[in-house]
Formats: sequence, structure tokens, C-alpha cells
Amino acid sequence: MWFLLVFGVMTLVSAARFAARPESTRLRLAGALGLATLFTTLTAICADLAAVGHQAPNYLSRHPELSLSSVLLQGAAESMSPAIVGFTIMSLASLVVALGIHRAPYTTAES
Repeated sequence: MWFLLVFGVMTLVSAARFAARPESTRLRLAGALGLATLFTTLTAICADLAAVGHQAPNYLSRHPELSLSSVLLQGAAESMSPAIVGFTIMSLASLVVALGIHRAPYTTAES
């Protein structure tokens, strides 16, 4: 989660910088950091799901009153925390980038 927060903050800052002064280099940086945030989000979800799969048998042995499905469902639900954080950051950054695109001067490509 720490990498996700760091990349997320960097994405939001770069999106805000692009919105303040729309330039193609700033847009490319915001896009690249957005991809880093996206892939870090997916990596964190995978790591959490792997931890659930690894720890479920031990948890079941300590709590025999629970079923395997209830343990796995609870673990899957908790594994979605990085998705909530990461995709929220990506949504906010996309909104800020959209503001920058709106503010950018309109240019036409002439041949």
C-alpha cells in the first residue's frame, strides 16, 4: 500500500501540474505515473489475494467454526482495499487531467 500511496500522490501532483499549465510533456508524465499507479494497484490486489490463499488454512485451523467459503470471501473482500484506493486516485487524476485538456489551447493540424 505504501508504493500505491506514493505513486498515487505523484500521479495527482503531476495531473494538477498539467491542469495548471497544459503542456504535452506534463500530460505524458501524468499518464506514465497513472499507469504506474494502475499497475501498483493490480499488484497490491494480487499480493493480498495470494496472502489470503496462503493464510486461509492456518486461519481455519484456529477457527474451526468458520467455513472455507466464509474465510475466502472475507479475505477477498479485504483484498479489495488497494482497488478502492488506487482506482479512486486514478479517477481523481483523470478528472484533473480532463480539466487541463479543457484548458489547453485548441490547435489544428495543418498539412
